Amino acid sequence: MIQEGTKLAVYGITDVGMVRDHNEDFIAWDPQMGLILLADGMGGHNAGEVASELAVNCIREALLDVLTPNMLASNIINFADALREAVIYANDEIIRMANSRLECAGMGTTIVVQLFHGNRVIMASVGDSRIYRLRGKQLTRLTTDHSLVQEMLDNGYISEEEAQLSASRNLITRALGIADTVEVDVIEETFENGDVYLLCSDGLTDLVTDDEILQLLLLYEHDLDLASRELVALANEKGGKDNISIILVELQEAYSDTVGLDVDDEALEE
Repeated sequence: MIQEGTKLAVYGITDVGMVRDHNEDFIAWDPQMGLILLADGMGGHNAGEVASELAVNCIREALLDVLTPNMLASNIINFADALREAVIYANDEIIRMANSRLECAGMGTTIVVQLFHGNRVIMASVGDSRIYRLRGKQLTRLTTDHSLVQEMLDNGYISEEEAQLSASRNLITRALGIADTVEVDVIEETFENGDVYLLCSDGLTDLVTDDEILQLLLLYEHDLDLASRELVALANEKGGKDNISIILVELQEAYSDTVGLDVDDEALEE
């Protein structure tokens, strides 16, 4: 789905952190589809990990049903609508499972997704996981947190510094699985060769500032696998109070077909 001559280099890592006893984040990608997904689950009885994995799998399955060779050849697909509907389908399936399995009651998840097509990237988000873009030496946050603190910040009730320190910063106002209907933010832009996109859970951004993220990405710009590890290490050095998940996506004119995935041993055992 990516324009000819451009490929995705993808590096992902998910870590349990220093406090939690299991990992409720889930990350995945399909470079052939141009699809990147990250979810941060929540819910009692360890159901958060069920919700995050279900969300990722449902979105991928829904897009596979739509983005068939015949449909792609027809040039009639609205990719933004397809991605939005896939996320809504995931919300429906999470609610269905939560209602049918007592141990899954109350589960939910954030989601951030990227779908690359031609020279465009379509992005969807629900919750407070984030997508950033590094272009040159400038880091730009592309998504808006769906959280109480973000609403207070947008309305001028608190400053950026107060938001960073707020005890309410993890109270989210949107997630998959918490209501029968869900509002999905969808944005689209033209990417440039050399762009790097960062998808991450709040286990990173609650502890590591945007400036620190930028400095590490610039320091390790030629080794994004190491950059992802160093970002996780920094979050853990600062307390690692939550699961930490990171996906780095680089747009390259030419690269090998190898992609990296690192999952900590404890998360593999869950």
